Amino acid sequence: MERDIVVELSSKGYWPATAMEYLRKREYSKAVELCTIRLKDYPDLVSGRVVLARALYHSGQSESAEQEFYRVLRRDPDNLVALKYLGDLKFGQGDEATAFSYYMKVLEIDPQTGGLASLLEQEEAQKTHVLTLKRGQEKETSKIGRLREIPFKTETMGDLLLKQGHSRLALEIFRELADESQDQRLVEKYEKTRQSLNMKEKNDVSKSN
Repeated sequence: MERDIVVELSSKGYWPATAMEYLRKREYSKAVELCTIRLKDYPDLVSGRVVLARALYHSGQSESAEQEFYRVLRRDPDNLVALKYLGDLKFGQGDEATAFSYYMKVLEIDPQTGGLASLLEQEEAQKTHVLTLKRGQEKETSKIGRLREIPFKTETMGDLLLKQGHSRLALEIFRELADESQDQRLVEKYEKTRQSLNMKEKNDVSKSN
């Protein structure tokens, strides 16, 4: 049987692999300490920053973990681990639309990925959720303020949100894409979505009166 690559690299002094061994053993504080010290000398080392972010996440330091995963994406925008964990973080915060966009980005990069399954088991005390975007009446813009920021705005993302009943979020994506590209097809899709949303709101008002 081949020797585990993490163990092999750790034995050769590669510190991110040593931190990964701590992570596997759930010795999160040791992983955080090692990564924090070594990243002072190697701040752009993505592998070390990923391990740090994961250790923070699994030790319950969600805010710090989120910041670290964003740092990873600034250096490696297609990092599947960071995208997956950010999806988990956003879902845990109740922001299903943004979580969904991160998960879809993972699938866009690698449709056959197994990256949507955590390599580490969830803690028993941690509540398990299933991400389902249900169709329902959306709140008026005046009540929710600005629409939540969607990090990956593509036509496919807009279509999926529209299909799931998140018309306002889909409309925002179509508007930005149409403005940027000046593609007549996207302009027409935006206008059609806008008219459909306006009609729905008028019907909702009529029913409430």
